[in-house]
Amino acid sequence: MNHLYQIELKQITVTPPSLLDGQKLQPIVKDVSLSIRQGEWISLLGRNGSGKSTLAKVAAGFRTAGVAGHVSRSIGTAAQGKPIPIVMQQPDASMIGATPWEDVVLMLEQNELETLDIPYEAEIALRKVGMGDRIHQPIETLSGGQKQLVAIAGCLAAKTPILVLDEVTAMLDPESASFVLEQVRSLQQTGVTVIWITQKLEELMPGDRVVVMNEGSVMYDGEAEAWFVRPEAGVHGSMCEKLGFEAPYAAQVAWELEQQGTRLRPFPFTAHMLAEAVKRYGS
Repeated sequence: MNHLYQIELKQITVTPPSLLDGQKLQPIVKDVSLSIRQGEWISLLGRNGSGKSTLAKVAAGFRTAGVAGHVSRSIGTAAQGKPIPIVMQQPDASMIGATPWEDVVLMLEQNELETLDIPYEAEIALRKVGMGDRIHQPIETLSGGQKQLVAIAGCLAAKTPILVLDEVTAMLDPESASFVLEQVRSLQQTGVTVIWITQKLEELMPGDRVVVMNEGSVMYDGEAEAWFVRPEAGVHGSMCEKLGFEAPYAAQVAWELEQQGTRLRPFPFTAHMLAEAVKRYGS
């Protein structure tokens, strides 16, 4: 395996076992090959039922029934042999401590980290995600976004080399969602690999690697900018449109400008990119 790859999936197919004799179920994931590099940000897009969460579980090392194909991992965790933890939409389901610090400490004890290191590692991880001033605050008084950050801190404290985040902003208000995303972006800048599973295209940023699943297959694997680019002005031929996703407002404005003869590059799909592109075009 290339030493830069942390995980390689080769021809992964996941077919759920049938409860009825002779019944053949359709695969949830179909012949997917994917390599994950150290330090990259992967935005894994797809609607409910597309197979994205199942694929993430296979990549993370969770036991999954009906898996065929080959998975190679070149990663280490504080608890060798255990799956990479996945942060889900509702962190309350996995919280066991009365405070953020206690919750992370208990998680580390479950993962058999060296006892003397646990209090220190828990506090450091909480500070990394911006929760340093709330480490002893009662869990029930935290917002949804703050609870997500506590869950992420637990993963960091356990020395996971990859953060797998499954629609962690889906249940949050816009302000909390933005704060969680900002904190995770900062962590990725320190070298942490991030698999960010989402249905929200407005969460994409320049430089993201976008992997899009539909009906169990990977339909797109490339740069975020190229995901929105149309082959011709006025022709609804971008991969985003072909797969039926609604583009962010900035991308829709850029498409409208193209129809009027103003082609902006790099293609702007965030408000900041659009403002900068228009500024450059007029200078």
